[in-house]
Amino acid sequence: MSARSAELTALAIKRLRAEIPAYAQLDPETLAPATRRTIDQLMRVLAEGRDLTADELAVFTAHGETRGRQGIPVTEMFRGWRLAVRIAIDQVVATGRRLGIGDSQLLGLTNELLALTDTAILAVARGHIDADFERTRHDQQRRADLVRGILFGTLSPAEIRVQIERYGLDSDREYRAIRARPHPELPADRVARQLEHTPSGDRPHGLLALVDGDIAGVVDHMPAREIETAVGIGPPARLDRMEPSFRRATRAMATAEAFERTGVYELADLGLLPAVLADTEVGDELVRRYLTPLGRNDSAAALLDTVAHYLGNGMRVDNTAKEMGLHTNTVRYRLRRFQDLTGIDLTDPDRALEAWWALQRRRLSRER
Repeated sequence: MSARSAELTALAIKRLRAEIPAYAQLDPETLAPATRRTIDQLMRVLAEGRDLTADELAVFTAHGETRGRQGIPVTEMFRGWRLAVRIAIDQVVATGRRLGIGDSQLLGLTNELLALTDTAILAVARGHIDADFERTRHDQQRRADLVRGILFGTLSPAEIRVQIERYGLDSDREYRAIRARPHPELPADRVARQLEHTPSGDRPHGLLALVDGDIAGVVDHMPAREIETAVGIGPPARLDRMEPSFRRATRAMATAEAFERTGVYELADLGLLPAVLADTEVGDELVRRYLTPLGRNDSAAALLDTVAHYLGNGMRVDNTAKEMGLHTNTVRYRLRRFQDLTGIDLTDPDRALEAWWALQRRRLSRER
């Protein structure tokens, strides 16, 4: 049988390509070298009646690496391995009977072959895992480079058009830039899965990758807003004009995270909070003017919390009292006291906005 390894190789490849789709996509000449080495190795070790050496196991590891680089899934590779072992056993039995070898001896030889292939398949699996990991890492890096080039505007329209074809995106359609911040309770892979949950249909609806520690990319739809992390999304744009959309998505995400908000936000959804976060000089000046003179005691904290609830409830005393569990007279007293100490007239829209801005800046500083 060792002398017939070329014939056995051809038979195994024919069966593999006929019965397993992943192998059918590869040229027989591509499959032949690794298959021939595997068969030669098995026949030699079996004939000598010994265990595989480290160098011989390395041959099987290389076989697994080859199949991994060729893009054959590990499940299909195992199917192929079982098929090849079945062919080898059939050939052993047929040849043994032709030579007049008894069934008990053939059974013993078959068991030796199975034990040998069990050891070999572990080495094959290790090789495939290593190759698959390397291929996955390379694919992820290639995807991340493409996503970064689109979002930061460093790729030309022609480069984008060529590269996005493999991901099924359309360079003539508009997409939205998106950016999300993972955290220990919601790691990057889970964030990506939630953002990739798309409407029905076969075509891809976006492209995401890990960029500077965040999940970033483009989508053609508004993701579900129920997600337990800060997510910013920009306005629609073509892929070769995505940088402004990504800038807005980044700002929305940073603002939502700073104010401890979760969900998907466009920049406009956050009102003036992006300005509060970005314009530190204005916010700090308003805090110094209106809040610092009140001090940091419990009485000052009660006044400030009441004003914050009042402004957040549309300046309705009754709603504020209900939300805080206070009597309306207590709310009115605290508001009056705050106005007396700060010189702010909360019925003046400009002064009320200044007070709100100062309170948001104070809240932001406390959370940080």
